[in-house]
Amino acid sequence: MPVNALDFDLFKDFPEPVFVMAPEGTILAANRFFSARFDLLHEQITGRNVFELLAEINVAPEVIAKRKAKTGEVVRIGKPVTIDDPMDGQMWRSSIYPVFDDDGKIGKLLVFVQNITKQKRDDAEMEDFRAKIDYALEISHVGVWSLDLENNVVLRTQEHDRIFGYDSLLPRWTVETFFEHVYHEDIPMVAGHYETAMANRSDFNLELRIRRADGQIRWINLIGTYRFSKPETSRHVVGIVADITDRKRAALELEELQAQLQQSQKMELLGRLAGGIAHDFNNSLTSIIGNIELALTKLDPSLPVAKNLRDAHQSAMHSAHLTSQLLGFARKQMRIPKAVSLNQEMERLIPMLRALIREQIECLWLPGDTVPEIFIDPTQLDQVLTNLCVNAMDAIEENGSVTIATGSAQVEKEDCAKGHPCQIPGDYAMLSVSDNGSGIDSAVLPHIFEPFFTTKPVGKGTGLGLSTVYGIVRQNNGYVNCQTMPGKGTTFTLYLPKYRKEALESMLSAAMQSLKPKKKTVLLVEDEPNILSILKLALEDRGFRVIEALDAESALLLAGTHKEKIDLLATDIVLPRMNGIELCKQLQTRRPELKSLFMSGFAFEDIASNGKTSKPVNFISKPFTIPDFMNMVRQVMQPE
Repeated sequence: MPVNALDFDLFKDFPEPVFVMAPEGTILAANRFFSARFDLLHEQITGRNVFELLAEINVAPEVIAKRKAKTGEVVRIGKPVTIDDPMDGQMWRSSIYPVFDDDGKIGKLLVFVQNITKQKRDDAEMEDFRAKIDYALEISHVGVWSLDLENNVVLRTQEHDRIFGYDSLLPRWTVETFFEHVYHEDIPMVAGHYETAMANRSDFNLELRIRRADGQIRWINLIGTYRFSKPETSRHVVGIVADITDRKRAALELEELQAQLQQSQKMELLGRLAGGIAHDFNNSLTSIIGNIELALTKLDPSLPVAKNLRDAHQSAMHSAHLTSQLLGFARKQMRIPKAVSLNQEMERLIPMLRALIREQIECLWLPGDTVPEIFIDPTQLDQVLTNLCVNAMDAIEENGSVTIATGSAQVEKEDCAKGHPCQIPGDYAMLSVSDNGSGIDSAVLPHIFEPFFTTKPVGKGTGLGLSTVYGIVRQNNGYVNCQTMPGKGTTFTLYLPKYRKEALESMLSAAMQSLKPKKKTVLLVEDEPNILSILKLALEDRGFRVIEALDAESALLLAGTHKEKIDLLATDIVLPRMNGIELCKQLQTRRPELKSLFMSGFAFEDIASNGKTSKPVNFISKPFTIPDFMNMVRQVMQPE
């Protein structure tokens, strides 16, 4: 504020230090607060040089030099200047204003001094708090936004733009920018809610899909409120946005599990007849097979009775296979990998797949020669083929064909270096599903294996089919390749590694040997005494300590009194009063490190999760052999 006339009496009672000085620093007048600042009387202040006074109270030379420079700047440019400097362990702000004489020259300088220590501290604390809030929002993937309805401008945090796929804030964000990112199928729904909220000044809470800047389809939760608008002065909507894709994925996974359960329930006759009978039958088979295997270990193989036992064992295993065939494709059991012939599995699946595909579409089966065995759960092959065939069928509008073929591939290091789909050299079995449908657009192709990515209308697909195929193939150390041409068709080729029995058996043997000297403790729970006895003997024979129980209540009591570590809970699922899954939950609340292995003869049990984690549990289906059981124990007991 350049001043032409100055009456210093106006500032004598000002509650902060104020003084008037000549351009070179001589103090011409000062109020009592300024005198007290230097612990001097008013008469002792007038005529002194302010820079000398600052030196006397040990103000740093560089601070004094800075103030001299700023004072000269005011005199030179004729405009006020503000300086913030540390003195006496505190922060002081000096505002220097030029005072002009009647002839327009600067004859004096008016200086206001403020102690801004608390303000600076508060500003620093607020800045620190904002940084913490920004970090909290960032790690929680929540963005904050404020829409100025008058100017159509959205102020927002950086996490807001990150959710939409940008590494940094865009220069400008408007309502139109937002709608450009809304997934096209969701635009009518979002626009309707938005218009209603604007017309009624009502809050809104939406879940919708967006297409990020990188093309990914994500789910977001958008919440807004008028609460901070000021009537007649401003119209603002503020809110938050959160990426909820993981939550949606979990919900769809749960929905998929529920659909699987409903599919099982639809097969009421097979479920009630085969499932109920199979439980008792498989328990009996487990007891028979286990007793035969234990007896064979005690007999001379050359004895005639040993041959009789081996024949009985073979018949029991054949009965177990018949039970497995009875349960068939619909049993939805846990993943139990084994060595399988790809061509034989396809021969089993082709009739079901042909029934799945529309009558107007021809299903061709081209088995290859010398296709190597693979190590996989056959039900996973069911799932892979079903998803690929449904995908192929949907790509064909009317008439067409789907071709399923097998083959083999030997991949060398040079092939990997040249971009072969298989990243590791080796021998692979090949499985391909081809269609002559619409093909896949080049812009869509990079995203086809992403969860929730789909080009199908709402209600026609979840976007999980191909991601499930990819996940199963990678879980089994294989690779997927997609070749497509718009308007011509698509071929998905799966490469699954050749099963090497010798290497696997060597690994299993080494792992079992490493378990022997460790004396692990197993809590074994089984309501069939014969099976309990057989498994106890098998475990003890391989060096395990065994705590046995016929029901869940006894197991809880034994675990509560056992002071030492229990390494593994091996339990039947179907137990009187309390089932094995609930038993595991209760034990793991006390012993979080406890590993678990579930056994059952039922086919339709929904045990895809143990209630604490979405990871599949360890499961072995009855009937099983003792080697199968011990191999499963080994897998579960392996360090993570």
